[in-house]
Amino acid sequence: MKQDFCLVRITLVVVLLMTFSVLVAPIYAVPEGYRKTTIELNSPPVGLLFDMSGVLYAMEGATFGTNTAMIRVIHPDGSFGTNLPIVGDDEDNFFIGSMTYDPLADGLLITDNTADGRIYSLSKAGSKQLVASGIPAIAGIAVRGSGEVFVSTALGDNLGQVLQIDRTSGTATPVVSGLDFGAGLAFDAAGDLFIQDADATTFAGRIQRLPIDDTGGTLSFGSLVPLIDGMQSSAGIAFDSEGDLFSTGSGGLFTLSGMPLAEVLFDSNGDPFQFATAIAFSPGTAPFEPFAGPDGGRLALMSNFGFNNQDTFITVIEPLSAPNADFNGDSLVDVMDLGTWQTNYGLADSAILAQGDADGDQDVDGKDFLIWQRQYLASNELAAPLAIPEPNTLLLAGLFILALRTRGKLTS
Repeated sequence: MKQDFCLVRITLVVVLLMTFSVLVAPIYAVPEGYRKTTIELNSPPVGLLFDMSGVLYAMEGATFGTNTAMIRVIHPDGSFGTNLPIVGDDEDNFFIGSMTYDPLADGLLITDNTADGRIYSLSKAGSKQLVASGIPAIAGIAVRGSGEVFVSTALGDNLGQVLQIDRTSGTATPVVSGLDFGAGLAFDAAGDLFIQDADATTFAGRIQRLPIDDTGGTLSFGSLVPLIDGMQSSAGIAFDSEGDLFSTGSGGLFTLSGMPLAEVLFDSNGDPFQFATAIAFSPGTAPFEPFAGPDGGRLALMSNFGFNNQDTFITVIEPLSAPNADFNGDSLVDVMDLGTWQTNYGLADSAILAQGDADGDQDVDGKDFLIWQRQYLASNELAAPLAIPEPNTLLLAGLFILALRTRGKLTS
């Protein structure tokens, strides 16, 4: 009787601890099927881009009063390559507006809002050339698949524009007027330009689509198509490999979908003053969808460039691999795998599949148990005699497993 009472007490205490650990998990986690990691830098990233091979380039802004910025080169495996310094043409300052990958030159295009505004081309070897000047307040820059360069400007109420830049002469030709604070630019798979700007008074975001026709290498532009207005986000936009649109701004990272477009929060750190800015996407061989695995592509962003706090790291979001509870790799989901989960319960940050991380989020917790339980019941005819309950909550899952653990200790 005394043993049973102790068993109940110990079980309830540990279950409460398990439940508490679940309740205090981050509320603002990415949707199920994705994981979020960070890459530490030396200072806040003010620009991001991926090249065609998935290498990530992160611009660390120049210190005020200096004209040298540093670009960090980050390989797909997370290792750092050789830094790329870039020196602005102004002697005293270098104010980066944005940057993008240039597929035509396999290099980088970087904007500098010092003085009259400039666009630089930077090779991967570090060679810099001036592409254009005399373009004040450049906000966004994008390159169409056919090689044409476009920028947006943030000059204020009804003064912002989208300009096409001639690579040879540097001439800037307006193609859209009447923007407020121009922001992100992105091309869809059809080659149409999506334009984001922010209201000069409310700073609410807006996205419009500019239809572009390419006939014989000459571009012609249709009328702007309004897509969404009054957005919370208004800093940057990017398409993933499936044509889904993501947007950054006040509150974090958003996804835009549906007809008409609707803005849905995708990731946030919960800070009411959070302001996400730079964003870039690298496609994989699989869609950027939940549980698509490491081939699903990567989305990188500057998560918070707020006044109260500025991240000195890049946030990277990737699809998890499909849930797998075969922890010992014997092609079976059985009680041996349950023992692995039991032994390693509570591991965090760097847990792997062999330690009981079934969902690939680098920890071992109640969610991994539920995956094991579902796969065990689905694949083992001997599941019924084990009498595993079908829990409706993690509390019941913890109760079942921890009762087994503590019973063994008390009766030994």
